[in-house]
Amino acid sequence: MVNNFRRRRLVATFLLFIVLAGIGVGVYEAVKGPSLTPAQLAVAAEEARLAALRASELVGATKAERLVNVTLPRRTGALAPVAPNRLFVHPMLAHQVMGFVPYWTLGDFAPGSFGSADLASATTLIYSSVCVGANGAQLTSAGDCANGATGLSSGAFSTFAQFAHLDHDRVLLSVQALDPGVIHRLVSHPAANAERLAQWIYPLMVSNALDGINIDVEGRAIADRAGYVTFVADLSHDLLARNAHLELVVDTYPQSAAGSNDFYNVQALARSVNYLFDMAYQMENATHSSANSPLINAQLGWSDVQSLVQYTAIVPSKKIILGLPLYGLNFATRTSQAGSQLVTNAPGARLYSDIVAAGRPALWDVGSETPFTVFRQNGGWHQDWYDDPVSLALKTALAQTYHLAGVGVWAFSQEGGDPSILAALTGGRAPVKQPLLLSAAG
Repeated sequence: MVNNFRRRRLVATFLLFIVLAGIGVGVYEAVKGPSLTPAQLAVAAEEARLAALRASELVGATKAERLVNVTLPRRTGALAPVAPNRLFVHPMLAHQVMGFVPYWTLGDFAPGSFGSADLASATTLIYSSVCVGANGAQLTSAGDCANGATGLSSGAFSTFAQFAHLDHDRVLLSVQALDPGVIHRLVSHPAANAERLAQWIYPLMVSNALDGINIDVEGRAIADRAGYVTFVADLSHDLLARNAHLELVVDTYPQSAAGSNDFYNVQALARSVNYLFDMAYQMENATHSSANSPLINAQLGWSDVQSLVQYTAIVPSKKIILGLPLYGLNFATRTSQAGSQLVTNAPGARLYSDIVAAGRPALWDVGSETPFTVFRQNGGWHQDWYDDPVSLALKTALAQTYHLAGVGVWAFSQEGGDPSILAALTGGRAPVKQPLLLSAAG
């Protein structure tokens, strides 16, 4: 690894030189008068920007690699490294581990099931979910909305919450809205709708002895950006007026800190909540097989490093949770090669536990620092791209290098209770356990 680190440093230094040279050219041209055309200057500026971005990726990745006790392959397609018993060079600093628990997985957390390992490895567990309608009222009509509400009132949820609290884990309730039309109407009248939501969600929290909420409103429209900030601020005010100690977490996208053209204004949202859950997954290429959550990206597409560079520039690092996937993506591909063109552009989700159970050789992708497998199925090529203990350890180390509050996952139990996955998330040290809130009175 030493040679690899030196190579990375040389590349990063060279790229930084290019950036500084580009800046110098701009200053020189401003002083002596332009000799380049505006188009040429624009190209030079873009090249300098990309070089700076690539340099930041290499620096971030190298720092994370130094903390993980694994020698990484230097060739895409080589066998993926096996996680050693001691995954980190030194145990990471104690941090939070936050994870979702979908309603359909509640049975995984029954006494004696493998989900008990998740409870011991967690700081906060988020039950997903109940749905909010366009006017702030609860939706229970059909599908996931009905199932989530039913699950919340079930004996399985009561058992899950009881055992989570015995393990000193906070339990939050996720409030979800995914439909663009519902979201637009919800945030168009933020004060009234936030108060209506608080009126029904707070009694649910009290009756179930929960510790706070997760706000999972996944909008896309830029026109709703300002309204959503106001809605979250109003909801935070209304809930904290009822109990000043509640924990509030809002979900955001990995690209949300890149500029003002995203639904989430993360800088403003961070002022109203305890944590932003950066959903750093579903960053795959739309046309070629690729990583779900790349640590870095050789094509300078989205990656964990880029997301954190942008988030930490405008949001306090201790308000950020780096959200990671415990599931992979299955691609139907034209060839067996990594990065192959897709047959269809809609990958399927594959649980980590199912990928491991299939027993196929894990290969390594140098460009994203994640594993993948290749196999034939129904007469065609398929590839599963996913995260394993080594790639997750790199991401946990990355979170530490950026001084984040911790890491999170969608979703607990998808790893099948694999202790090496859980060790990768905790960093080889017991997770932070926080005081319980509403549950303390239960």
